[in-house]
Amino acid sequence: MKEVSFLLIKIIDDDPIMVDNIYTIIEKNFGRVFYDYSIEKITDDFESAVYKNGDIFFLDIDLKGYNGIRIAEKIREYNYNAIIIFVSAMNDMVFDSLIVQPFHFVRKNNFDNDMNVAFDLIKKYVMNNYKIITLDLKGRKTAIKLTEIVYLESFLHEIIIHTLNDTYKYTGSFQNMFDLINSSNIIRIHKSYAINMFWMKEIHKEEIIMNNGVILNIGKKYKNSVLLAYKEYLLRWCIYF
Repeated sequence: MKEVSFLLIKIIDDDPIMVDNIYTIIEKNFGRVFYDYSIEKITDDFESAVYKNGDIFFLDIDLKGYNGIRIAEKIREYNYNAIIIFVSAMNDMVFDSLIVQPFHFVRKNNFDNDMNVAFDLIKKYVMNNYKIITLDLKGRKTAIKLTEIVYLESFLHEIIIHTLNDTYKYTGSFQNMFDLINSSNIIRIHKSYAINMFWMKEIHKEEIIMNNGVILNIGKKYKNSVLLAYKEYLLRWCIYF
């Protein structure tokens, strides 16, 4: 069983008119696809209200008394996986913003076109990443968010699911698990390991370093397929300007 988890969307801009414009577009686009989401409008008190929770952030760079890129850094500290879309009239800040790995950059002077592209990308990304997978773990139904799975480990006849905060044991094979997850982001890298590329920090010739510091070996037979899958992943979720 798979479904999209609840989404908290935050619009952060000191221009109330722009906030309302973004809100209207979100309602128009998301209402057709997602049912369980909430939108917060933030036009002041940026430091305290913004970064501690949320899934999708529409964030201006030039805020009164605040730097949007610095706020994005704070968001990343609390939520590494957050989708950050900068909405700004400062087109020359595109490359400066890359330090926080934004999902997209919407130019206010090309607002409608850029927002349409952003929403197409968000829909694909959310449908692929924000799933809830319900597993039968030793007779107990357990719901796990796909985004929280860091890597899978095969040991004897069990799959050990390593998430951000917990470890679960599932009786079955990798193929059973892949059929349940049904996501191109989860790839096999070794006879004993599969990773969520969402959490991959570095890839080397013989090993992968995950964002939680775990180092996993790449099996010889998987090297080419891992590199190809990672290239395709980057192409799918690269930033469009």
